[in-house]
Amino acid sequence: MRAAERFRPLAWYEPWVVLAPLVVAQWTAVVVFAHVVRRNGWLFYQGGDQTWFWTSGWVLGHGHVPETYVGWAWALAMTPLAALAGPNFLAGVPLVVLLQVGVLLPLALLCIYEIASAIGGRVLGYWAAAWWVAAPYLVIPLFVDRYHKVFVEQALPQGLGLTGLGDFPSMVAVLVSATLLVRGLRAGARAEVIGSAFAAGIAIGIKPANGLFVAAPLVALALARRWQSVLEYAAALVPALIVLAIWKEKGSGIALLANAPLHLAAGANAPHFSEPTLWERLTSYVPLDRTQLNNQFLGFREFFWSARVLEFIPVAGAIAVARRSIPLAAFLSTWLAAYFVVKGSSPAVDVATGSIWRLLMPAWPAYLLLGASLPLLLPRIGTALAERFRTVPRPVRAGTRALAAIGVALFAIPAVAFAALPSDDTRTAAKIPERSLFLPVDGGFHVRARGIGDGSIRLTWRPPPGHAHPFYVVLRSPSRFVFPYTEDVVTQGMRCKSPGGAIRCTLEMNEIGRTRQRLFRDTPGRGRWTYRVGTAANWLDDPEQGDVLVVSEPLDVVVR
Repeated sequence: MRAAERFRPLAWYEPWVVLAPLVVAQWTAVVVFAHVVRRNGWLFYQGGDQTWFWTSGWVLGHGHVPETYVGWAWALAMTPLAALAGPNFLAGVPLVVLLQVGVLLPLALLCIYEIASAIGGRVLGYWAAAWWVAAPYLVIPLFVDRYHKVFVEQALPQGLGLTGLGDFPSMVAVLVSATLLVRGLRAGARAEVIGSAFAAGIAIGIKPANGLFVAAPLVALALARRWQSVLEYAAALVPALIVLAIWKEKGSGIALLANAPLHLAAGANAPHFSEPTLWERLTSYVPLDRTQLNNQFLGFREFFWSARVLEFIPVAGAIAVARRSIPLAAFLSTWLAAYFVVKGSSPAVDVATGSIWRLLMPAWPAYLLLGASLPLLLPRIGTALAERFRTVPRPVRAGTRALAAIGVALFAIPAVAFAALPSDDTRTAAKIPERSLFLPVDGGFHVRARGIGDGSIRLTWRPPPGHAHPFYVVLRSPSRFVFPYTEDVVTQGMRCKSPGGAIRCTLEMNEIGRTRQRLFRDTPGRGRWTYRVGTAANWLDDPEQGDVLVVSEPLDVVVR
């Protein structure tokens, strides 16, 4: 019996006979990586907006719309997790990691297979899926040794879903949207195109910057001369934009105005801050700086084995895909270029610091798909494999009512909920602006104080549990004072304003010590003082580094 005939029964189980082992291999690789890389319990390197999403979910769970400096979708997903684990991110991080690694990571693998098989058949789909599993580890030796910490210990945990940032789930949402769009292009199905727009709306709801992705589906549909689909896709995005507008308006104001600097109450010696123009705000969202973009190429040249190879892959891959489908080639190229050109021009993106891997995460699947398509350039073999193992998608037969029901579940319900909920005015969360942190105020910290003579205070506390080794940051301030320049009154270490939307509170307290013990001695002097204790941790378990993740309620102490 020939080998082809021997393995023919396995064809009945395609593609799962290949994809299921790949999913298991991916999970195994992540578990091995998690045990090898430096971490602190369940806490890997974060370095982003994890406190914003977790705290926003915590405030939402208490029936209020928080200050909305991040998108709504992932904050809403964090709401039940925060309700289960409590305000301390360290207690909830296992739930976040298990959700991402257990559900979103395999979903991304299936999307990679689906897109690649649409380009060049099942074999190319398996090839791309295998690269998706192996590439994060195979490229490690191609970086210089001094870049090992940045890529392995900081970038890879984010790309594998081991952190609480919003970049990984937004990448998966973009991948789902791309998969549905590719299916819609091939099958000519209306439901897939509208579903792609819905998924893109979720990606925008997680990270508004994912609006860059929308250019790719519109270009592909236009090249395929699917003019009606272009209009349907654009119309299907409107509900997501409405939800985002309600979210921003309720929490911080309209999106373009939400992050505008607040005017300081001018005094004789107050610094002058001019309000940016509308054009300046727009260009801050869409920076186009060729010098900064060139710095990204220079960074790859400095740290990677060959920058020329990195530049060659997407160009050659686009040519390879164009041999099969010009709209698909344009789709992948526009997807990658939109992120790299726009976000790569931002001063926040840098190869040396590793921020490029996180901030451009939704674009890396397009890069991998273009690279995995290179075998299609082989004379005869590439075309023969694509034709021999071609897949035929079955269009989803979803009527108008079914699509409307999906749209209501994804967007109408959150829109009504955000519009109905009151803006937060409870002081249950506060910012530390200089560290870009948004922290929940935990009422279960149980901070106590006792005088021990000579004007000294002994603080003790019993913090909530977490899944990492924490340390504690002790904060102190006068119970009431007037903030310089602005004449804002700071009470119990918190300065709060209500300029519109949710209350905006910042912690205005001095850090007076760090300790791993659950007690602290201080001699503040005479007066009325407010203490707070914050739980902090970091991936290195180093008390000299790391950010506060949750802070206690205030404790007022009078020293006579």
